[in-house]
Amino acid sequence: TSPRSWLQQKRLEEAHFLLKEKGQTASNIYLDLGFENLSHFSYAFKKKFGHTPAELTNTNRS
Repeated sequence: TSPRSWLQQKRLEEAHFLLKEKGQTASNIYLDLGFENLSHFSYAFKKKFGHTPAELTNTNRS
């Protein structure tokens, strides 16, 4: 694993925590986590976890 890949994995894990446990939204956290745009963040999140940030957020609210 390259340092860049490792860092992205850590950022995505933090994103998952913030979305699930803290009730944050993707649009509120993607810049703070180092992603350049919301689209790339959502793509990377879905690739790692199998669902979009919005799907996770909506599941938590149900």
